[in-house]
Amino acid sequence: KRTQQPKFPAIFYFGDSIFDTGNNNHIPTLGLANHPPYGRDFPGSRPTGRFSNGRLVPDLLNERLQLKEFAPPFLDRSLSDKDITTGVNFASAGSGFDDRTSRLANTMPLSAQVDLFREEYLPRLRSIAGDKEAARIIASSLMFINSGTNDFTHYYRTSRRRLGIGEYQDTVLQLARAHVKELYNLGGRQFILAGLPPFGCIPLQITLSGDLERGCVDEQNSEAQVYNSKLQKLIPTLQGSLRGSKIVYLNAYEAFTVILQGTNKYGTFSSNVMIPNLYLAKWTPLRSLILHISFL
Repeated sequence: KRTQQPKFPAIFYFGDSIFDTGNNNHIPTLGLANHPPYGRDFPGSRPTGRFSNGRLVPDLLNERLQLKEFAPPFLDRSLSDKDITTGVNFASAGSGFDDRTSRLANTMPLSAQVDLFREEYLPRLRSIAGDKEAARIIASSLMFINSGTNDFTHYYRTSRRRLGIGEYQDTVLQLARAHVKELYNLGGRQFILAGLPPFGCIPLQITLSGDLERGCVDEQNSEAQVYNSKLQKLIPTLQGSLRGSKIVYLNAYEAFTVILQGTNKYGTFSSNVMIPNLYLAKWTPLRSLILHISFL
């Protein structure tokens, strides 16, 4: 039973596979997790489209904040009015801030996710709650954005490398800034922006590096940290330009590093590669991380 009112009336999630709770099931894409072994620890032991053995961070955060048990994907047309008024999930596995990242797998980039929020979600919310209450819900809710990893892994695998890594970081940051501003203009006031994880430890990045010892790609991890530093510097400026907003940085790099350095403690199976999303829901550091978002 709930012991207190939820801190937010709703939470809205935007991003990639770390957040996607099933949207990709409803679009023509190869980026799917609606088959075994996904979902083996999810209630009912069934795959749901989550790239995980069980629940994802949006599900855990919704439960922790006593909002609801899961974070339903917006493209699930069976959503109830209560689902709509308490927040939905727009994330799409394989996506990024950069539209080009989504093209190969035909997933929804952040721009499409924000369009979905504006063009389909908001009209439905207003039809349920009325204009005034809908505006209150959006202004009081949390907008959680986790994206960018796919942009940079694709950068290292494509012709985008013609652009210097520093320039590409700046390009992605400007896209992130633009999406936050658009959500602000649509009524959002409270945001979390997650930084990059050490994506040089993703198995594919290690394989492509050609390192026979299977070590993380230090150069890529260093660039992830540079991007994160730039993002942290951008946030106060962005918040200052959006009157009445609050924007919090989430240190995903540190959370994943704790996991990589404590594989035995957290039940993962390798000390030198980032564990696939299949194991995400059991990662205690991520559970801990969501409890320490500074303004929750």
